[in-house]
This record gives sequence, structure tokens and C-alpha cells, in this order.
Amino acid sequence: MKETALYSKHTDAGARMTNFGGWEMPLKFTSINEEHESVREAAGIFDVSHMGEIYLEGDGAIEFISEHCTMDIVDSEVNQLKYAHMLNEDGGILDDTIVTKLSEDSCYIVPNAGNNEEIYNWFAEKGGEDYITDLTEETVMLALQGPDAEKLLQELADEDVSEIGFFQAKQIPINDEIMDEFDSDWPMSDTPIVQRSGYTGEDGFEIALPNDAGVELWEQLQELEDSPTRCGLGARDTLRIEFGFLLSGQDFDESRTTLETGWAEDAIEWDHEFIGKEKLEEKKDEDLQLLKGLMMKEKGIPRHGYDIFDGDEKIGEVTSGTRSPTLKEGIALGYLDPGYQEEGTEVQVEIRDDKREAEVTNPPFI
Repeated sequence: MKETALYSKHTDAGARMTNFGGWEMPLKFTSINEEHESVREAAGIFDVSHMGEIYLEGDGAIEFISEHCTMDIVDSEVNQLKYAHMLNEDGGILDDTIVTKLSEDSCYIVPNAGNNEEIYNWFAEKGGEDYITDLTEETVMLALQGPDAEKLLQELADEDVSEIGFFQAKQIPINDEIMDEFDSDWPMSDTPIVQRSGYTGEDGFEIALPNDAGVELWEQLQELEDSPTRCGLGARDTLRIEFGFLLSGQDFDESRTTLETGWAEDAIEWDHEFIGKEKLEEKKDEDLQLLKGLMMKEKGIPRHGYDIFDGDEKIGEVTSGTRSPTLKEGIALGYLDPGYQEEGTEVQVEIRDDKREAEVTNPPFI
């Protein structure tokens, strides 16, 4: 398995490690519930360097990425982030990503762990080999999340981080020590790229920078008086499910379209041309299965792959599920047949051969 530049920091801190997308990553440092609550109540820090980092630069690079994702990046403002899907010709989802426009001829995208090589090769096959550079193994990305995230980052940043709006990015010097470690050969920027978004539903920042500088920043965050809690992938999963965020390979794959995920309004700009658009337009008026939320009305934790029923009739399947640390109840995402998609609809989830009552809801759960 691959290791991020922070691997030894995690093992030294006693993290329980796990394989995720071919990377050995921390599942938890203390407990999933404790880490989850730290992000909701104060701040947590995640190593998300296993996510891909593909940099596109050159005359025509912005036009290329716009043609290969569901959002119009040409008309984006510099330093704007957009959540987008990349589709095959049939409209199936290859991956979901954040596109960060760094200039009028450069941007970078963050494919999901394990999808990086596939997306890189897909770009190359589509004629983008002159634009793309895979920086995944050269880059640390940290996710500082929670209501105290801004305050903590400001203790290290040399500029006012409050000026970064939601789904905006800025290249910000962190401090002199970080700059001394910065690798001048890293092509994306000569300062760390700080973007304000998150996979937790909380306020927070993702910080992309070269490996050596990223390790130093991780250490400096731990040295703060009110240091953020180290968090693993377990808490990342429970946090994102509470807000209904998608997980690649679990909540979608190439057999699903953006329309079915319920994210079309947020992830598609229809006024530009992109691969898969024609097929999506054909499906707009079809009765499709839709990804909805489920709240358990009886005890039980819904898990990926569990069947959803109306009496004896199977009407769907759970894609993601957990016991919500915030609500202390079982929650899930799952695809449901037409006729069972309205909020408040009563259904059953089969858990260990026992059908248990649940109610359809629209995420977020909190």
C-alpha cells in the first residue's frame, strides 16, 4: 500500500491504520465518536493526502476541464471552487471532484482515493496529456474542520483567512518556517493553497502544499495551545453521512448518473457542453431511482448493501449507513424506487434478517 508523507506521524501517535483506496491511512486515533464530536464542537485535523491532486496548466487547459466535467470552469472566477462530476459518454459517474481555478490557464482537481490513475489516464486519452501533471505523491493535503478552524489557522497564517469565502481559495503564506521548507519545484504555487470547503458539513479549510512543508504544518498545528484533534477516516465517514455527502464507489459508480444521486442542482451547469450531457438530458423526464436519506425508527444500524423493503417488496438498497454520533440514531443513504422517494415515507431496512422500520428523509440529517 502507498503511504502519505504523514504516515510515520500517524503511527507514532498510535493511530489504527487501514487500507483505503490503496493507501494505508488512519482509521482513528482515539475513538470515532470522540473525533467526530471534536469536529462538531471545536476542530479536527485530517490527513487527506490520499486524495488525488491533478494539476492542469496551459493554453486551453480551462476549456479542456470544462468539457470534461459537469461545471463550467471557463466562466468561473479565479480562486473559485466548484463541485463537479466527471461522466462517461452514457452519463455514468466516473468520479466527483472539486475543481479549483487558480488562474485563467490553470486549475487543479481532487479525484477520490483510488481513482486518480483512472482519471489521469482518461484525461490523457481525451487529448489532455499536454495539460496534466499528477502531483498526488508530491502533495500533502490537510483538512482543518470545525467551528474553531478559522481561529486556529489564523494563528499560523500571515494573512487574514477570514477573507476567504466559502468555496473560495487563496494562496497564503503560512509562516516563515513553512516557507523555508517549501519546494520551489512544486508547480501549482509558490505558497500554500488554502481553500474553504469541507467534507464534514462544518466550516473549515483544505490546505495543499508540498510534502515537506505539509509535514511541518501538521506538527505546528499540533503544537498550538488549543490544537485540533487528530481525526481518521472513521470520523470523516460519519461526519459526511450526517450531511448526505457522496462516497465514490459506494454511493455512486459508473452505473449511476448525477440525476440519480440528487446532486444535479449543485453539480451541473447545463449551459455548457460536457461529456455525458446528451444522455443526462434524455433521462431528465424518466422515473429513476433516487438517492435519499433514511432515518431508523427502530434500533439498528443500516449498512452498505442492506436491502430496503415495503413489506415483502424490495424497493431499494442502502449505500452508506452508520449510527449518527450526533443524533444517536441509525441513518443511511440509499437508492429508492419511484413511489417511495417522498419525505416521510415509511419503509423497512433488513438488518440481520429482521425488517426494521425507517423513514425517508432529505439530507442533511442535522
